[in-house]
Amino acid sequence: MHGRVKVRTTAEQEAIKKIERAKKVVLYKAALNIVFQKRNDKIFDDELFMTSEQMLLQNPDIATVWNIRREAIISNDWKDEEFTKKMADELYLTERCLRENPKSYSAWHHRCWIMDKLPESDWKNELLFCGKCLDLDERNFHCWDYRRYLVEKTCIPDAEELEFSTTKIYKNFSNYSSWHYRSKILSKMCPDKSGDLPIDSETHKEELDLVMNAIFTDPNDSSAFFYQRWLLDYSKSQSNKLWRAKITNKKAIIIFHDDTSIDDNKPLIISNDIEIPATWYTNNNKKYSKLWIAKFENEQNEFDKLIIKINNDTFELEPTNNSWYYYSKYSLVDKHNKEQLKEQMDSYQELTKMEPNNKWAVLTGIFIMKNYDFIEYHDKILEDLSALIKIDKLRSNYYLDIRSKCIMDYKLHTIWQDEKIDKLNDTIDLSNLNMTIIYNEHYLSLFEDVNLSGNDLGNSLHRLETLEECKKLSLSNNNLKSIKKLQKLNNIEVILLNDNQLTNQDELITLINNNKNIIKIDLRGNPICNDDKIVENLIESFRNIEILV
Repeated sequence: MHGRVKVRTTAEQEAIKKIERAKKVVLYKAALNIVFQKRNDKIFDDELFMTSEQMLLQNPDIATVWNIRREAIISNDWKDEEFTKKMADELYLTERCLRENPKSYSAWHHRCWIMDKLPESDWKNELLFCGKCLDLDERNFHCWDYRRYLVEKTCIPDAEELEFSTTKIYKNFSNYSSWHYRSKILSKMCPDKSGDLPIDSETHKEELDLVMNAIFTDPNDSSAFFYQRWLLDYSKSQSNKLWRAKITNKKAIIIFHDDTSIDDNKPLIISNDIEIPATWYTNNNKKYSKLWIAKFENEQNEFDKLIIKINNDTFELEPTNNSWYYYSKYSLVDKHNKEQLKEQMDSYQELTKMEPNNKWAVLTGIFIMKNYDFIEYHDKILEDLSALIKIDKLRSNYYLDIRSKCIMDYKLHTIWQDEKIDKLNDTIDLSNLNMTIIYNEHYLSLFEDVNLSGNDLGNSLHRLETLEECKKLSLSNNNLKSIKKLQKLNNIEVILLNDNQLTNQDELITLINNNKNIIKIDLRGNPICNDDKIVENLIESFRNIEILV
């Protein structure tokens, strides 16, 4: 046995590390007590600087200690020469800290503070320092933020910085920070006057060529794909902010395309040139909402003429089926150059042939097809999403949600295609589509019969609070294990919950109590129906409701 080196066991090694950590903790606490005590006593001497320096070299992310050092520097009445030397020492300290942790928020922040406090800052040297840091790690976004700070201070022309980003990108196409930096520079240098694109059309085309070159060079890297997404993300806008409005003698419902606040300028409902007093609210009590509801202070008689005024816009309503409606077509304004998009689409088809299992290529191809014509390419989009689910199983839920959004867009577009003010749909069938999320749910607000059966919407029940006019809701066969998040539905009369996995009696009782207009609820095919006591209790407690078990 002699002459052999003893190999320590894992348990022994862990015990030694534990002892070492305990010693470090004791020293750290002692140092922290010294720093805090001196700060309380307003003693900003060399011991404070030395102790705090040792702490920061071990852990540069202690923001409080950096704050104390700044307080100490400001509190000392140094002469100009002494102050300049001290600040130079601070710069060197941050440099040493950044060697240990190049992504320390606190160290980079302290360096900015020093440069602002120095009477004569050496900006040129700082740019060289920043360049060296980026040479070591060109994707260090802290360093890129610091460079933006330096550029702003030194007024370096945008053209020079664009060239700098180009150099970094050609050195490494995987440099996400440089792509992002480039987007910020180009937005300032080459804005699109029409607002249709993120940058002017000529530069836009050049950038698309550059990014496509990067994608074909390294199709497995995500950086270029994200930059291309930014270039192509100015595709659609709504032609009218107010989508629809419905007014009865008791209330008004208005639906916007986007989240809107009306706190500062509430809509005015005017009948025969007289404003109708109303209280506005949202179902979720949020300041910004796509759906706003107004209750009239007094029940109104028949209207001869109705208009809604929102800011400087006036919307005239028309009478239909005992209600008054404002109706605007859901029209999408295409801002893209179709020819350019087609070129991109052809390039991606070529890339996916070369790299059939490249998730970024398939996903971006889907994005381009959606922007080009989501109706024409609907089937192809769903086909590619199914392929993505197999290629990238870890993100399958994400792709399933994208699939659900595409289906919702397609179905709503189909329903509204031939809709007219005198023939508005009050029924929507979204059954058996295997959707996992409800998307743009505010567009469902005026439907009275909503069929969502045959999906998997257990995580979207809270979104159904927008079904303001719904009288019949089908959620059968949705794999529901809980209905706790199914909110109060003001007009609901029939809820179909059959063929789910419901077991909680209290949730059902709460649902019924919260919705006073319910006359029928279908629970057949749920495990809860196997408990005779629960069934008997539900039927006995709610005799005026038809409960199917």
